[in-house]
Amino acid sequence: MPLTSAELNYLIWRYFQETGYDLSAFTFDRQSQCSKYEHQENEDIINRIEPGCLVDLVQKGILYTIAESDAKDDSDYTLLGALVQQEITNLSDSNFSKTKNNKRFQLKSEAEENGNRKEDEMDIDNGVAYNVNTETKELSTELHFSSSLSCDWHPTSEVLAYGKSNGSVIINAIGDGKFVESVEVSHPDLLNAKNEINIVSWSPLGNLLLTAGAFSEIRAWSPDGKLRNIANTVFEDISAESEIKQSLITNILWSKSGKFVITIDSANNTTVWDGVTLSLIRQIQTEESNDVATTNATIDANGDAVQTACWLSEDKFALTTATQGIKIYDITQPYVGVNSYEVRAIGSLPGHQNHISLMKLNEFSKLLVTCSDFDYEIKVWTSSAAHTSLDLNVKTERNQALKLHASPIIGLHWIPDTDRSILASLSMEGILNMWDAETGDNLKSSELFKNAENFSPEVRHNVSKDVLLFNSVLSPNGKLLAVGDDFGKVSIWDVNVKSHKGEDKSFVRCVAIYTPSIPPEGETKESAIGLSDLRWDHGSKTLAASYIGIESVIINV
Repeated sequence: MPLTSAELNYLIWRYFQETGYDLSAFTFDRQSQCSKYEHQENEDIINRIEPGCLVDLVQKGILYTIAESDAKDDSDYTLLGALVQQEITNLSDSNFSKTKNNKRFQLKSEAEENGNRKEDEMDIDNGVAYNVNTETKELSTELHFSSSLSCDWHPTSEVLAYGKSNGSVIINAIGDGKFVESVEVSHPDLLNAKNEINIVSWSPLGNLLLTAGAFSEIRAWSPDGKLRNIANTVFEDISAESEIKQSLITNILWSKSGKFVITIDSANNTTVWDGVTLSLIRQIQTEESNDVATTNATIDANGDAVQTACWLSEDKFALTTATQGIKIYDITQPYVGVNSYEVRAIGSLPGHQNHISLMKLNEFSKLLVTCSDFDYEIKVWTSSAAHTSLDLNVKTERNQALKLHASPIIGLHWIPDTDRSILASLSMEGILNMWDAETGDNLKSSELFKNAENFSPEVRHNVSKDVLLFNSVLSPNGKLLAVGDDFGKVSIWDVNVKSHKGEDKSFVRCVAIYTPSIPPEGETKESAIGLSDLRWDHGSKTLAASYIGIESVIINV
């Protein structure tokens, strides 16, 4: 087989890039000019070079050399003999080529044909772990509950709360795989309007449950179903004859200990509440964030954009503004012994060129990440440099294999890791990127549903490549990412970076899939069927999925 020095240099350069040796790849290219091999005449060859090609060729070369040496009955080993001597010593059969226990040199294609790969088994060469087949389980439901828009697990026990379209909320205790106790609470209808419950949210300590219904009405309940308080973010007389916009609560954000809670409604009212009594502290309306002059065109373009907030500490939070910036607020008690609080702006970040859709804080490193649905920018902010940010979702010399997000980003998830600040970003078209948010390095980049290698062979035919993703939620232990698509399917992905170190960046394991039972068209009264919410329990073992149009489910992962 002819292999020129230019081709060998190109394969070595590709190997450096695939394994993350960016500086070595840059230096090697400067000296050998191997990147010039990428021109139109070699396009057919380059398209056939898959990740790990160099290692695959080396493995084949080793096998060929061993077979040749054994055929010649050559006992004079050179460098190769020294490298494989330990393996030869450990074999009981003196004929090395005939033994079946030679997994050290087994190729990926041979392993797939023989079907002798075990779950989580890896071939390792030069410290790099390679693509393995992991079983993708097809999950079945453990329990069913009513159609719902929202659900939430109690933070410390197997108790699930979910809201129904008739204004009632069910609190279910689960034991031994079944519902053992239930409590029902309700929101009465207002102005003959259906009081559908669109959000339920447990406090971090589990001592309070907030439920949100029509006209942004919020009710606070004890875990046993006793009403604690009623509040509303629309401070108008809803009994008046004038037309009132039916705003809905779009987000509920608790501070870490539950001392405060923020609600955001569809009218862009951001309200800070006492997390114990649900008494009003302050409402921040859109115009208060409008610090600089903006044209009518800018206001019209972003008028329907809902604000986003994020807790930075127990008494500080960040809030997006109408000018695509970020304001930092502080909650203080004005005098010792006074029960009232003051909320004041203490700083700002310049933000994006377009509306900010998501904002998440890493509790360990205190890095703040934001993204925009319009231009798909992802920015990472640090408290030590408030006016500069690290831009992700851009290709650099270090991120040549990166697949850029080209559709709205539906999820930003910080992976719990005390050593590095690892961020997972997921976009609607199914691209998952894992980042080192301190350096900007891309750790993994995969088209989840278009890469058949992400699934075990027996389920690949059931997986559609053309899906849109709308839901994503990270398990509390940070190892599994649950994703919901437009077919209502729920897929579970292994995002434990520590176990993936050195693997092909395009490979992400799908460990399980749940496919709902959709009635044939015309057999359901509902005009729309879809997945509306996903929630992990505190043990990262059970997943609750709220569906509209069909029954919701609890899945044991």
